[in-house]
Amino acid sequence: MKSDNQAHTYEPKISNISNSSESNQTQNSETVVDEITLSEAIEDFNLMAKVEGQSDKTLELYEYVFKRLTGFISEKKLVTQVQVKDVRKYLATLMDDGLKKTTVAIHYRHLKSFFNWLVEENYLREAPTEKIDEPKTPNKFPRVLDSEQVKKLLKAAKNRKGEWSSYRNYCMLVVFVEMGLRLNELVNAKIKDLDLKNRSLKVHGKGAKDRKVYFGKRTLRTLRHWMKIRDYNQEGVGAETIFISQGGDKLKVRNVEQLVTRIQKKADFEDTKVSPHVLRHTAATFAVENGLTAFQLKSQFGWEQIGTALRYVHMSDKSLQESYQNSSPMDNLTA
Repeated sequence: MKSDNQAHTYEPKISNISNSSESNQTQNSETVVDEITLSEAIEDFNLMAKVEGQSDKTLELYEYVFKRLTGFISEKKLVTQVQVKDVRKYLATLMDDGLKKTTVAIHYRHLKSFFNWLVEENYLREAPTEKIDEPKTPNKFPRVLDSEQVKKLLKAAKNRKGEWSSYRNYCMLVVFVEMGLRLNELVNAKIKDLDLKNRSLKVHGKGAKDRKVYFGKRTLRTLRHWMKIRDYNQEGVGAETIFISQGGDKLKVRNVEQLVTRIQKKADFEDTKVSPHVLRHTAATFAVENGLTAFQLKSQFGWEQIGTALRYVHMSDKSLQESYQNSSPMDNLTA
């Protein structure tokens, strides 16, 4: 594959393919680009994803998927020669290699995005993934903490009263549980995007999409106090982010992960894995239990599909019980 420093010298060949399958329409020709190899197509796709501002994690996932794909299908093969059976065999090989069904499903979704983009760019007339269903995965509910565990976690984070770093860590946990931010969203959250008056925060989310999240009065008090002490005795604070290191720099993702793990151990959660993503799942579950609808949840958490939000609705027995008690057909049937 060409490096970023090499000029892309490929000149696509244009051919006209007649749309003969539509008998009730005139024979209009569709301009389709052919003669492009899998390697060149991947290079163009990666460039598009980078320019669109897709996250580093997403770009890394594409790189991983494409590396395995070109290890199975020659990167010199023309994209027009990639058949449905080639993709099926590739997915089957992943399963034979022992990959989990959830991992194979991730490969499928990334390949589907890739081939659909090739269709949009007129490199293909039809994506080879079009006739392949996504591999079925176990319908498992995400791991979440209960309210008592969250209280213990918050207490463990704040147990060293008066310490700057202790209150910062406590505030980060509050933000995770309250707003349900992704790890990258919390690390990159900027002061200029924090609106304490309206209790909202604009975050730069997955897929380079901005959204506004909201928080309650208790979190408002916590954030106000943190903002007062944020720069206290910190020399050379240069970061514009809400949360900073003791050196005044922007926190790194790995630092936050390690801090959460450290607090987990202090809370005596040796048998319970706690991570920023578990806290996000927990936040979604609490939000549903406290009355947030699936559509409101989708907006707050930045999910593209309503089905993701519905998972949390289904797993909330308390919410379902209370909702049905208030909307029981027989109880509301007039005599």
